Amino acid sequence: MRTILILLAVAFTVTAINFEQTLQAPQYADPDKYGYRMCASWQLPDGTPLYSSCDPFAINRCGVQLKFDYRCCSGFQHSHESLGGDSNPCAKLVPQFDDCPSVIESLGFRKFASYLKSRPELTRKNGQPYTIFVPLPEDGSSLDRIYGGNDQAVSYHVAKGRYYADDLKNGLKLQSLFNNEPIEITRAACGSVNVECSEISQADIECGSGLIHIIRRPLVPRSGLEGLDKSSVMTLLRTNPETREFSNDLPPSLQNDLSRVEDGKFYTVTAPSSVSWSALRSLYSKEQLQTIAASHVSPGLKCTSNIVKTEQPYQDMKGQQMTVECGVVGSREVRKIVDACGEGHEFIDEHSDQVAANGVVHVIKDPAIPTSLLTLKDFIDRPECAKHQNIDKFINYLKDCDLYMNDADQYAVIAPENQAFDWWSKYPQFQAEWQRFQTDQEYRCETLRYHIVKHDGNLKDITEFSGHTEGHRTNNKGNYLYETTYFTKGKMGSTLNWHYSPVNNLPPIQLKGSSIYKTSRLNVMPEKNITDILEEREDFSHMNSITKIAQMDKKVFSVNAPKNLYLVPNDKGWIDKRSAQLGKELASPELARYKSQPVLAENFAKLNTVPLYLWGGDIGYFEKNSVHRFMSTAGVELIFWMDSNGVMRIGYEDLQLSEWPRVVEFNLPGRDGITWVLDGFLKCPNSLCTLQLEDRDTYTFYTAACQTHDLPGETDVRTAFQNHPTEIAKRHPDLCVVIKQGEVTTVKDIFEDVPSAGHDD
Repeated sequence: MRTILILLAVAFTVTAINFEQTLQAPQYADPDKYGYRMCASWQLPDGTPLYSSCDPFAINRCGVQLKFDYRCCSGFQHSHESLGGDSNPCAKLVPQFDDCPSVIESLGFRKFASYLKSRPELTRKNGQPYTIFVPLPEDGSSLDRIYGGNDQAVSYHVAKGRYYADDLKNGLKLQSLFNNEPIEITRAACGSVNVECSEISQADIECGSGLIHIIRRPLVPRSGLEGLDKSSVMTLLRTNPETREFSNDLPPSLQNDLSRVEDGKFYTVTAPSSVSWSALRSLYSKEQLQTIAASHVSPGLKCTSNIVKTEQPYQDMKGQQMTVECGVVGSREVRKIVDACGEGHEFIDEHSDQVAANGVVHVIKDPAIPTSLLTLKDFIDRPECAKHQNIDKFINYLKDCDLYMNDADQYAVIAPENQAFDWWSKYPQFQAEWQRFQTDQEYRCETLRYHIVKHDGNLKDITEFSGHTEGHRTNNKGNYLYETTYFTKGKMGSTLNWHYSPVNNLPPIQLKGSSIYKTSRLNVMPEKNITDILEEREDFSHMNSITKIAQMDKKVFSVNAPKNLYLVPNDKGWIDKRSAQLGKELASPELARYKSQPVLAENFAKLNTVPLYLWGGDIGYFEKNSVHRFMSTAGVELIFWMDSNGVMRIGYEDLQLSEWPRVVEFNLPGRDGITWVLDGFLKCPNSLCTLQLEDRDTYTFYTAACQTHDLPGETDVRTAFQNHPTEIAKRHPDLCVVIKQGEVTTVKDIFEDVPSAGHDD
């Protein structure tokens, strides 16, 4: 059955956001062109065929692209007779009704067949079916060495029941003929099938009393041979002379875990050889030996067939990171653990893939020393470590600086990789700082210490996703500069950022008292506050005034530092668009209101403040075609929309899109926050900034009447009454009356002539 990979062209649309991805179709084997009844498998570098549960396709294994192996399908053999012509090379039928030992012998496995002939149940007709795993090599040269003539133990290769390759599911446990001991089935990601970590080479060969699969190496019963006990990983380590001394140095708690089978957890142990471990014991204390031993244990069951990538991560029980490499030397696959300093520790083939009830043991030539035993000073003193990690430029600079570190505290080191310095030297915004870094020793050391953060354990190993910034004090004395961390979530998962520098690989390199996070950029140290930036920029004069009136430095910036994003409209952004109709550049009436009323100024300034240290633009956290929502300090949720051209606009619900200002300048970093520049001001919602932006006039109409024109004290009553009737009537309430006739209200937009700085009056 062919596994079908479909070319995907996915269009995912949310608020006009499109993502597209196209996968290239794999190259499959084509056995049909080699003749009728020909089947394909992979071919390993030593020529051994490797069964695939799906149609074999072109893959790389240990850095080499596997060839396809074309052979007669199961149940057929090559015929030297012309039966069907050249198009039918596999015309001979394997005698499927012969007993299984006879069929195994006819396949060339005479030594192994001789062991099985003493088992009558395998030659009995119409009896229970069995599945037999026949080990390579065909001559059985390794059988006598492993079993020493113990034909009863060889029956561990025989499982009760008929199991075709498709039936051998991951995690399946078969019951062997030898003392009913279990046989563990696992599957590798590429499609190969493992029997007790021995890969199936050829599958589904029928015989009279069952089914035959050919596997790459002999199996050893769980009860072991010559005193070996595989009932758990711990008993296997203790009863194997090659790993006994190592097992005794494992931490007691880990020994208990490796002994426990009932909890269903699996482990992989890469145990150093006995000679290499004995040599190590004189160099380290008991506690250090336990740390080293524990670093050779990882969670999960990993057969060597699961280690087929050129390079893949390896993580021990405490999360410390190493690398496992696989390559081909001659015709042999070579696997080795590469520690954090680049030293390789090779797997010993004949002592690998030792399966126990709750895991597997591989023996390596020598121990890999974990970096958790090294201090930062030790790491600096070993240049091969920094070179292997591609951070040697940064580490070399550190040698010339006082880092102000002590052994009692914990630190996170944000280590720029070598290419980060090349990036800095070419990034336009930070050219002045780059030149200063080259010539100013004190500034250089301050910048380097800015990448060292003291912590209380929360930065030792960052694994949990967080969408917000966290401030951390850096290692510069008497300085309140902060580093900030921020997680972004994208198509490829979560990314940790230190300011604008992404950490491409988690977890960190764990040292004694320190953790190293490698980044692809170098963080330039901010040396000003937000208010300093506003004061220096002439085009920020209006927002600078509002910020002072609102007392933002005292009320917000210093309180939340460094978690402040301040959205600052430049002075041109305050120009009222309606003034263009008059041929003038006049400031919007809102500006005068904010400057004249401190409460409105504070509300508006807080609307433009987000309590996060967010980087934007080409070094920021926002992808094209993305929408993000952040709560402002004023309690209004702001919407950050980055379009397909990389243009960001900021607004909120119920504000028309045409009124959303555009970000025209990203990333003016400060010690207490970061500033973005807008091309217009963000209109303050009425619920936050109630403004009277209109002239409302009310006109009331009155008339008056008097009983007589002979009013005491009045002269020329007729003329006076025509000009001021209500006033005369009010002076004589006993003889006159004032009557309200009506009222009219007029509303007119205020268009104050408040000139913008640098523009016409």
